Amino acid sequence: METINLIEASYLLGISRQRILQLIYAKRVQGAYKTKQGWKLPLYGKRRMPKIISGKRGLKGKWRVQRREKPTIIHVNKRLVGTNNKRDNKEPVIIVRKGSKVTYCSEVSFEGNCKIIYRPENEELYAGAKVWMEVDAGTQINMKSETIIIKKVRSPILYNETQQS
Repeated sequence: METINLIEASYLLGISRQRILQLIYAKRVQGAYKTKQGWKLPLYGKRRMPKIISGKRGLKGKWRVQRREKPTIIHVNKRLVGTNNKRDNKEPVIIVRKGSKVTYCSEVSFEGNCKIIYRPENEELYAGAKVWMEVDAGTQINMKSETIIIKKVRSPILYNETQQS
């Protein structure tokens, strides 16, 4: 059986290490046992989560019952915006990163919770993006992905011809 320590359980359940210890001492964490390295909590079910037994009195617990998923990240590729200004063939510049899947699109709409983050010191995350939007992993996202082609129409140049005699 796969087990995890208190810090990993704290991350998975979304509650503090101290609260997990309180639940262990109250015998509300199923299968938890102590070793020389510390407490070990077994993972159960398809979701691979520790099992917390609900209490008989008081408020319902506020811990997670499903594993955390990475949020969906939406940002704009600044380089493509610059190159699109110089091209006839416009490429989509909005990037939607959902887990390991990356989609380029020209329009994104969604309903649900999101937050816009500005981190000017960011150099490594999301290809160095300074501003991006995080959307909850369970939110339905509608993407319109198309290549926009704008043809330039050249106007005829009129020359004023004068004859020299």
